[in-house]
Order: sequence, then structure tokens, then C-alpha cells
Amino acid sequence: MATEVGAQGGYRYTFTDGETSQEYQCHICTLVARDPQQVTCCGKIYCKSCLESSKKKRQKLTCPDCNKQLTGKYFEDMRAEQGIKSLEIYCTNTDTRDPQQVTCCYKIYCKSCLDTLKKKGEGFICPTCRSSLEGKYFKDGRVERGIKSLKVYCTNTDSRCQWIGTIKDIETHLETCPKAIIPCEYNTVGCDKGMKREEQEKHNEESITAHLQLTKEQLEVTNDQLELTIEQLQVTNEHLQLTDQQLKVAIKTIQSLKAKVQEHENLLTTSSEVLKLSQFSQRKEGWHSRGFYTSPGGYKMSLRVYPNGIGIGKGTHFSCFTYLMAGEYDDILEWPFQGEITIELLNQLEDKNHVKVVFHYNKATPDSCKKRVSQGGQSGGWGVQKFIQQTCYRLPNNCRYIKDDSLYFRVSVKATSKTKPWLH
Repeated sequence: MATEVGAQGGYRYTFTDGETSQEYQCHICTLVARDPQQVTCCGKIYCKSCLESSKKKRQKLTCPDCNKQLTGKYFEDMRAEQGIKSLEIYCTNTDTRDPQQVTCCYKIYCKSCLDTLKKKGEGFICPTCRSSLEGKYFKDGRVERGIKSLKVYCTNTDSRCQWIGTIKDIETHLETCPKAIIPCEYNTVGCDKGMKREEQEKHNEESITAHLQLTKEQLEVTNDQLELTIEQLQVTNEHLQLTDQQLKVAIKTIQSLKAKVQEHENLLTTSSEVLKLSQFSQRKEGWHSRGFYTSPGGYKMSLRVYPNGIGIGKGTHFSCFTYLMAGEYDDILEWPFQGEITIELLNQLEDKNHVKVVFHYNKATPDSCKKRVSQGGQSGGWGVQKFIQQTCYRLPNNCRYIKDDSLYFRVSVKATSKTKPWLH
């Protein structure tokens, strides 16, 4: 019974009754029709898939037999369908490929048939003696050699091929069999005609005009598709250019934001405090500033200035020192204190030529100067004994460090922390 499933075109079986099967032949693929459709113009039978394929390739669907337009003029032929399904066919494994001999009754079966039988799930039993076949068959090399030497007819017997040869040679013959039904060389541009291989040249000569027309139509379709593709590429290119511009703007925005964030971080981590030393002439022994914080939520410090100097700067230089004080946020800060201190004596005429010194709280700093202090106390002083020569701040030039008996000091603190950098 002809029941091949899931393929296109007609059935490629070898039918036991060649004359009856020709009654149901599709006039496009020349095989027994699958899902047979009958046209109303001349009553011929066609495969449903052949008609649909032809419809997709051509702007106008015409009957290959009488050339009349077929749009809406064919229907499913149930009578033919029933007739086709009742046709008897030869097994597709008639050449018995890869022969297997069973050990129960020593019959020979092709391996593909045994595999199909095993997959059915109805019990893997021998069709001859009904014994279980699990592990009871093996490849029979002697039989295989004998089979390959058997004489067979060409499978294109419906086309009256007279070739006779061995099974091992039939595949080579089928590749060049003059009676084999093959599609037209121009099937890719819409010619649905099937023919014997020996008739191909004649068909090409007779159908030059039709083939040229089909090729022209296909080229027009291809050209339209190409133009559409070009338009789509142009639109895509415009979108890419726009996206590229937007990306550049976004990159600039990100860079600007990064700069602002860095600036903000610098503001948070580096604090500057301007301190005024009033009545300077009366403070020769020393002046101690009010307390200030290194940053919001940071360390508390103070500045001490010795106008007459101390240590190696005594009598010749100003000496400046910073002191840690007990602060409100000491519980959450990292100790001992580490950071960079910048002290500047400000020029009161213009914002340049300030006297500046930079020093650090680090491993070299004594613990008494950088450890946490108790409430009401202060640490040891840390700074420089030679800040500026006593004669320099009164020189009559474009710098004026003392005015109205007052000096201004700016203290900039950049605290560093290995464990709590976000707190400074």
C-alpha cells in the first residue's frame, strides 16, 4: 500500500501493477500523485505539492497539459486518493542492503527492516518463526557478496529502461539512466516540467522562449529583491550613523560626568580651610588656630604658627605645625591618621606667589602625632620648622603677606584611608 509520508512530489515507489499506477500519474513530476488534485479544465491528476510549488514560481498558474489558467480550478480527488492508497508496492529494501541472518530460523533480513521492526515497540520478534530477535542476528558477509552479484533490472521500468546488471552497479547506472525522470534544468526559475533524461536536450530546445521568459521574470524578481535589500541597507546605515553620533555624544557626556565625579571626589577628600592670624605684632611667641574638620565627617585639626620659629628655625624662620584634636566622627574614622597636608601663607594682593609647604602623615610620623586623641586633648604637632624666612614676608614687591597686622594661612588636607576611603 502506498503510504510514504513527509515528502514533496509524487510517490517514488516501484508498484507491482505498472499499468494501474500510470492512471494516477502526476503530469508535473510524472510520479504517482501524492494528495491528488484534479483540474477542471482537462481532468488530469496532479500532486498538491507540485501545484503549490508551481504556483509560487509563476505569476500565472496554468495547466501543464492544456495550458489553461488553473486559479481556483482544481479540487481534491478522493476517488484517486483511495485508489492510490490501495496500490501494492515492492519493498524499498529489495536489494537487501547489509543482510542480517537470524539465529532462530536462519532467515535473511536487511538491517534497515530489522531496525524498523525494533522501533515499532510491538515486540522484537522474527516475522517467520515468531521467536525473540534480541541479540540473535548477525551480518552475513557471504550472503551480502552473493546479493551484490545478483542480476537486477533498472528500477525505471515504468519508463521502459532495458538495463540489466548487478546490484552493486545499479546506483551508478541510475545516476546516468536515460529513462530516469528528472526535473527540468530550469526548475529553479519556474519550469515544472519533468522528463526522461534522454529527452532533456529536446525539451530545452523546444522551450527556449519559455525558459528565457521564466529567467527574465526571475531576474526581475531578483532585481526587485536586490533593490529592496539595498534600500534596507541604506536605512540600516543611516540608523548606524545616527547610533554612532548618539554614541559619541553619550561618550562625551560620560566623560564629562566622570570629570565632575572626580572633581566632587576631590572636593570630598581634599578640604581647604583659610585661617586668619590677627594682631600679628602681639603674637611673637605663637598662635594657635581654632579647630577645623578636614572634610565633612572627617578628622578635626588645628594649626599652630611660631613667628619666631622653633628648633632649627628659631630666630630665622616661621615654624608651622598641625595638631589632631578629638572630633565628632572619630569613632568611624581610620586610625592612625594618614594624609597629605599643604600649608600656604597667602599673598593678599593677588592669587599667586603664595608661600607653600607640603608634608605627609605616614609611617615616618611619630605615633604621638597621628594617633586618636581623647576628648579635650590634642596630639603632638607635625609640620615644618623652616616655613618662611622672617625677612621675606615684609619685602616691598608684588607680594604682601601681612596687611593690617594680619596674615592669612590656608590649610589643605587630603586624608587617605585603606579601609574606609568613602568616609573622607
